[in-house]
Amino acid sequence: MKNLPHCKMKTVNHNFMKASQPLLMLAFFVTVVSCGRPNGTETKTALNSDTKGPGAIHEKEQERLAKRKQMEEKDYSDSLILDKVLQDALKTAGQNIGKDKFTEQYKISPDSVPLSVEINSGYYFTKVNPQLIIRRSAPDNIYIDIYSRIGAKFEKVVSHEQWRLTYVGDTIRDINGDGLKDFVVNGYGSNGCCLKAFSDVYLLRPDKKTFSESFEFINPTFSPGEKIIRGICYGHPGETEMYKYKWNGEQIDTVEYVSYEERDNGVKTGKVLITTGWPYSDKSITLKVLNSVPEEYRKINGYDWFTGEGFD
Repeated sequence: MKNLPHCKMKTVNHNFMKASQPLLMLAFFVTVVSCGRPNGTETKTALNSDTKGPGAIHEKEQERLAKRKQMEEKDYSDSLILDKVLQDALKTAGQNIGKDKFTEQYKISPDSVPLSVEINSGYYFTKVNPQLIIRRSAPDNIYIDIYSRIGAKFEKVVSHEQWRLTYVGDTIRDINGDGLKDFVVNGYGSNGCCLKAFSDVYLLRPDKKTFSESFEFINPTFSPGEKIIRGICYGHPGETEMYKYKWNGEQIDTVEYVSYEERDNGVKTGKVLITTGWPYSDKSITLKVLNSVPEEYRKINGYDWFTGEGFD
């Protein structure tokens, strides 16, 4: 996955410090008490732990290791099953490789693991090179593999795995404005307080056969015509930022961030800041101070979350 500029929450470091203080105080208290004990007390405590602790600790450790081994064995068994299902799907697709379009769906339960398999082969991305898309839906995860047909064989060009609970769907569309259709997997976070839609983007390269690594965006609105991505950062309504990125080949350039100006006490001034990066970073530079949010941001998905209107 490509490294992208990250939206940050203003309260992360503050909350961490608040959560850490009791732990630091406890550690200090334990240290003081330990240092202040007479030698006889220390020896007695050590003897008690030696006579009462090792058996129970050893038993719990053995139990933990046994559970871990069991989980690893299950994961390994499941991976073998999933690979076998994929190979069988590839074999089916290979038997129909000469067809311009081929589709098949079926359900199986190898070793009592229920799986849904969908095979689609055709000219989904370009009119020149056909692609094969295999989706495997397991109880916990969704697996999507894309192959390009090169001569008389399929070569894998995309492999995507996602937790089923967060999977919303996938689509084929031009995302970066280069005229080529890309592959986009859309999801929604399963936990957390705030707006958390996300998209994983795989760009079709100019060779019309291979794809880029994935780019992940949070709460994005794509504008291919401008080669721009605008979106809402993660945070509470009315307390988060908006971002604007620009495609630069297989790179992402940060254009700006938009946020409400606040006084030291957290009260908004009514002004809007346009900055080069996350507005609370020491490296961020303020480009503009405006009286209102620029019009280009007002129609993006989740704009009401940024303003906080209707969430009181």
